[in-house]
Amino acid sequence: GFGSDGYVHTHHDLRQRPPPRLIWQSHGPVVPPALGRGRTGALFSRKASSVRWVSTSSRVTSAKADGRVGGQSRGSDKTALKRFRVRSAEDPGAPRQGVTVTAIAEPAVTNQEVASTPAPAPRAPPPPAKTSLEISEDAPAAPPQPKRAPVHKDLLQAVVMAGGPSTGNPLTEYECAASLKFAATNRLIDFPLANIINSGMKRAFVLTQFNSYTLNQHVQAAYPPEVFGFGSDGYVDVLPSFQTIDDQGWSMGSADCVRRHYKAGALRGPGFVPAPEAYLILSGEALYRMDYGQMLKTHNETGADITIGTARRRLSELDVTNLGMVGIEENADGTFQGGKVTRFLEKPDKKALEAVAVCYEGAEFLSDCDVHVNMGVYIFSKRAMDSLLGRIDCVTLDPESEERLDFGKNILPMAVQHGFSVVAHQHDGYWQPIRNLREWYDANLALCVKAEGPFAYSAASMIDHENPLHSVPRCLPPARFTGKVEMTNSIVSEGVLVGGGSSVTNSVLGPCVVLGENTTIIECIFIGHQETGYLHGDGAADVGSGSVLRNCVVHSDVVIGENCVLTNENGEKDKNGLDINRVTVDPETGKGYVIQDGIIVFMPGTVVAAGTVI
Repeated sequence: GFGSDGYVHTHHDLRQRPPPRLIWQSHGPVVPPALGRGRTGALFSRKASSVRWVSTSSRVTSAKADGRVGGQSRGSDKTALKRFRVRSAEDPGAPRQGVTVTAIAEPAVTNQEVASTPAPAPRAPPPPAKTSLEISEDAPAAPPQPKRAPVHKDLLQAVVMAGGPSTGNPLTEYECAASLKFAATNRLIDFPLANIINSGMKRAFVLTQFNSYTLNQHVQAAYPPEVFGFGSDGYVDVLPSFQTIDDQGWSMGSADCVRRHYKAGALRGPGFVPAPEAYLILSGEALYRMDYGQMLKTHNETGADITIGTARRRLSELDVTNLGMVGIEENADGTFQGGKVTRFLEKPDKKALEAVAVCYEGAEFLSDCDVHVNMGVYIFSKRAMDSLLGRIDCVTLDPESEERLDFGKNILPMAVQHGFSVVAHQHDGYWQPIRNLREWYDANLALCVKAEGPFAYSAASMIDHENPLHSVPRCLPPARFTGKVEMTNSIVSEGVLVGGGSSVTNSVLGPCVVLGENTTIIECIFIGHQETGYLHGDGAADVGSGSVLRNCVVHSDVVIGENCVLTNENGEKDKNGLDINRVTVDPETGKGYVIQDGIIVFMPGTVVAAGTVI
């Protein structure tokens, strides 16, 4: 009723963490069409009585059904144990038969090795990768298909993956990575959703699981149908993780999450819109601007089953142990746009990295070469979804394995290996994945400084009036400064109050932050509050007068007393202040602080006593 404060709201498990281990269980004519690749891989023959196993990383083994193979002992930290269940192609109702397999994973190359390894001689792009995966005559491959009709943008269903945990980031203790604040008033999820809306698309699902409460609230409040235009049938809908009789645990990996929703029919969308003909699958934890219409154009012009968004980067600028690399055939005109993907590597070793590196004259070391990096942006045709995800029945736990069913580690290498048409769409501009606290912190502060080089390659391009962002609307007063205040290269949100004599440098002040007089803030990020006087009354300071903060992240419910010095002068890289050197005054609500990678993070509820020095 009008004027009522009533509501109906769905609550999900707020703190559910995905279990750490899994196995894949599958049945059907073939595991789609061969399950594995990456650190492990498998091929299934059409005869249910035998299973042929081939490790794509280190060795080749084989086994009869219900037989065990492999030279490593069960439980070894160098093995990855998987268990598959298959049914006969001729008799889908036949009992499932299992096989247990172990395979050794190779260590990835390190950044130090890349910097010291001589660059390969400039050469033509490598031929399609050879692999130890031997496909027998009866092993299924992607069947020849007539060229498909182009997919219209209105029939492209966007799926944003926002359910995974962010290991080691203290900020994700209370909310998922996609829900983290960015640029003071937005959240990370706003950037892929803005790309969807600005590309003219009108249908999007957000898949959630881990610490999803704030994300669910934000998406529901910030994305009504009107953001697509009045009278539009566009929507952004949240799909939480779920369990079934076959899948009794939580989703284990990005591909498993999409697989569950796809097989349940949830990605079909409402009945008043046509069924999708292709799926745009995105990470909700990366910063970039992209017109997905151009990526769909590449997908249609090449007739590909799968199109992968890639970014070309210098190896010296990357953490090679934490990214997926793509090998692409060069086009006749010397470009890579729409080029055929010949390799897909996760955490590659040095030899594999040399094979996909693009080196030019003058490159002395491998670190001086370029590579094509997987952006976590994919377009899957319906055929590819049916063949690669639709045939996996369930993914369950195995206490001996820490594997997950992911697109980068499993599905895409398998597609490249078995004849699916996979091409690359090159992104020309800024791209930054957010996988840990340091990347989130640096990307936020990069907004504050003047861009060096082309604007499109800078973090500042994320705030662009020609490509608007959407967020929860707020009715807050403008920022206010009382007395002389020095403000340098900083972002100040609405509702902020800064006392006279204060200095703020290279910092981000979220909504309704109150700084006392004569405070010094250097390279800090304040999350802010939903409204003025949210925590301790109008005008009361979040940071007391005379305090000095450097390299800090201050959460929304933190109160810092007067004359504190919080600068980590000793240069400690990692320290847990939750249990030692406790700085709270209330054991019921205080949480303390964490130092990670030299950044001091004050957790929600922390009260820092006056005169504290960290």
